[in-house]
Formats: sequence, structure tokens, C-alpha cells
Amino acid sequence: MFQSFLSNFSFGAIFFSLTITLLFASFMFFILMLGSSRLSKENRTKAMYDTLRANSLRKIKRYQKEWKIEWFDAMEMWLMVIGNGYKPKYDPYAFLVTSTGFGVFVFIYVLKVTLTFLLAMACGIVGFLLPILLVYVKFLSVASATRKVFLPFVDAYTQTYLDYDRVVTLAFKELGNRCPEEMRSVINYINLCIADSTVPFEKSILKFAEILNFGWAHDFVSIVISGKNGEYKSIEGALNNLSISLWAAKSVDLDRNAIIKVVFLIMTVLTVVAFFLMQLNMEFLTEAKQMYFATPEGINMLTISVLILVVSFLGALIWSKRGNRL
Repeated sequence: MFQSFLSNFSFGAIFFSLTITLLFASFMFFILMLGSSRLSKENRTKAMYDTLRANSLRKIKRYQKEWKIEWFDAMEMWLMVIGNGYKPKYDPYAFLVTSTGFGVFVFIYVLKVTLTFLLAMACGIVGFLLPILLVYVKFLSVASATRKVFLPFVDAYTQTYLDYDRVVTLAFKELGNRCPEEMRSVINYINLCIADSTVPFEKSILKFAEILNFGWAHDFVSIVISGKNGEYKSIEGALNNLSISLWAAKSVDLDRNAIIKVVFLIMTVLTVVAFFLMQLNMEFLTEAKQMYFATPEGINMLTISVLILVVSFLGALIWSKRGNRL
């Protein structure tokens, strides 16, 4: 099957798509050159990038405020969490530009091969979103790993809270080696947010619950906020009760994780069977190869099939990583 696919693969369309994408990038670079002609040669390139970055980020923030959608802030948080918590895994702006370039490449390639604008547009949008979705899946994987160690984290936080005079913010900062390894990037990010004096403590600590995204984390955050606001002299009892509830819930989540593994096994088997049936069809029906790879209808059908397969698989990954699972 793979030999049949490679023998009909359009390398010319790839080169054409790369050429158009590079021309588009060169045009944008030329516009930058004109806009920065007054700069010295030594700092011109860096200043162009910094100016473009600053202007673009300013517009993104403005659009977010107008549309009330904080998608770029969320992407920054994802990149911070999959990094070490102190700095993002990739520069958010550079990652967004790369994702846009990949979407343009996919759009031009599919348009060249299928000659169908709507299908090319759909594939281009998926191509643009694919790197972002992969980062989101990685972020969800980190969040899922943190949920698995949430119980020892609560115990470690409770002990640190008692050791440091019942100061909730200091307990986060001084967790150190007591903090489970899977949780460290998240705690580093939360400590960075808490250290930002321009952001209220409640908003910073709520990001912890947003990252883990399950009910127990929201309960933990509510307890911590209560302790910070002085509603209780000591939150030790509430934290201990939370640990007891987590022990009771852990056995239920083991059964749920087993079901998820079965679903992924079934999806993998169905994908392999689909490719096997396609190869079997081409073996017994010689005209099938011509129909799949040499007719507009066959190419469109293959493109739609791959598109559905990619979206479905990513959707299943996202579904498996979300929810109240320990």
C-alpha cells in the first residue's frame, strides 16, 4: 500500500507549495525592510523582529479584549506548562507564525492536488490548528500526569504549610523536593504567577485549578483561598479531609482508565483495518489504484478520509486527557 501511495505522491505539488509559501514570507520580510530602513545595519534584523512581535502581540491582546476570548494567553500557559514552568517550551509568537506558515503550505498543496478550494481551505485550517492542537494534547498529558500525583501533592503541601507557619503562599514556594516531579512545572508556573504583583492572588491560584481541570483541584484552590483571606485560622483539617476523599475516589478512576485504553485499542485496530481493506481493494481490483490516485474524485475522497482520521484521533486524545480522573 505504501509503495502504491509513494508512486503516486505529488512531489511537484510539495515544491510548488514550498515556493509559494517562501515567496509569501519573502514579501512580508521585504515590507519589514522598508519599514525599518532608518535602522542601523547592526541591529536592523533584530529590531525588525522585535517591532513586528510587539505590534502583533499588541493587536492580539486588543482583539482578545474585544472578542473576550483569551486564546493567546491560554496558548502561552500551555507552552509554559510543557516547559519547565519558568519559560515557555517555544516562543509563543514564533510558534504562532510557524503554525500559520504550515497552514498556508497545506492549503496551497491540497489546492494544487485536488483543485477544490473548499477542501483545500478545510485542510489549511486543520494544518494551521494541528501544531496548536499537538501542543494542547501535550499540555493535557502533563495535566493528566499531575492529576495522578495530586494526592501525594496535597499531602506534601499540607506538611509544608504546617512547617512554614501556615502561610499558604510560602507553602507553594517551599515545596521543593516534596513536590512530585510530574507537578513541578505547574508549581513553578503558579509561583511565577503569584510573584507577579500586578495579578491578584486569587486569579493566580485559580490557574492551578484551570490547568488540572477537575473538581478536586477546584476544592483545593477554594481551601487555599480561604486560608489566604483569613476565613479560617488553619486549613489543615480541610486539606486532610480532601486527602481522605481522594483516596476513596482513586479506585473508581482505575476502572475508567481501563476503559480509555480499550477505546484507543479499538481505534488503532479500526485504522489498521481501514488501510488493509484499501490495499486489498487495490490488489483485487486493478482499477481501484487508478480511481484512488489519478481521479479528482478519488483524491478528494482520500483527502477527506485523512482529514476525518486526523481530527477524530486528536479529538479522542483530547477527550481521554480531560475530566475528573486521578
